[in-house]
Amino acid sequence: MFRQTLYATVGDGLRLAYADSGQNSTPAILLVHGIFDHKGTWRSLVEHMPDVRCVAPDLLGHGQSDRPSLFHLPPEQRYSPDMQAAYLSDFVERIGLDSIVLGGSSLGGGIALRLFLDYPDIRRRTRALVLCSAAGYRQPLPGYIREMGGWLGSLLKHPLTRSLCERTSLLSRGTQRSVARCFFDARKVPPLLVEETLAALRVPNAFMAYQLAARNIMPPDLHQLSDRLSEIDVPTLIFWGREDRIISPLSALRFSEDIPNTQLHLFDHCGHAPHIEYAQDVANHLNSFLKQPTASD
Repeated sequence: MFRQTLYATVGDGLRLAYADSGQNSTPAILLVHGIFDHKGTWRSLVEHMPDVRCVAPDLLGHGQSDRPSLFHLPPEQRYSPDMQAAYLSDFVERIGLDSIVLGGSSLGGGIALRLFLDYPDIRRRTRALVLCSAAGYRQPLPGYIREMGGWLGSLLKHPLTRSLCERTSLLSRGTQRSVARCFFDARKVPPLLVEETLAALRVPNAFMAYQLAARNIMPPDLHQLSDRLSEIDVPTLIFWGREDRIISPLSALRFSEDIPNTQLHLFDHCGHAPHIEYAQDVANHLNSFLKQPTASD
């Protein structure tokens, strides 16, 4: 269980917040969240895995991690998946994760794939991959991501707009709807997840970081990355909801065809967050998976 927020200094002095369940088990599971999300998205899953060490960072610009302006980078690289992967690679080294199962949800799944394929040191440490509703193929962006990357992000960056949204409860209601769209059954949305998501929006520069992340969510080399999925040489576990409205379940089938050694689990009556809506089932599959010699060597 995640009990406190820890911090690691990466890159040029930036702080990444993370949670660590603290067990001494090997390998540790490194869990990477998606866009506009945070480490709290993994809480339900981790509570069902008491004997496994789980480490969940907040991506730069998300949760409780730093939100720098990144003016030293070209605009197309600021808060891009490639930039996030670079900082996470440093993070793995800084906190001493020598053996990992590399997992990710949504954009975090795409970042996990990029980490494995582009960073030889991460590949050396990785015993298995876990993809939950993962990004990895070019597709039309959901409207809310396009809007955050455009007019809505520009609007919400202004303090007066944010103040008005707070006073009229627009921010809290919008956050509730934003989280709920990832679920098939809105009754399964954990209240604490909504509270933490709203708290992250109130951090200075939150909407600046989110707008840049939304603008750069689809990297120009995505086709080249998906063409390299056959290079993945570790067991890969795939979880997906059949009613996912964010990334089509067809992507799950493509991953299972393009990655050599996969186990695919599709959940009925489940949206974009199987690790929350079906946390117990996902944990059971993961625990069984980790007992296999190829995943725990």
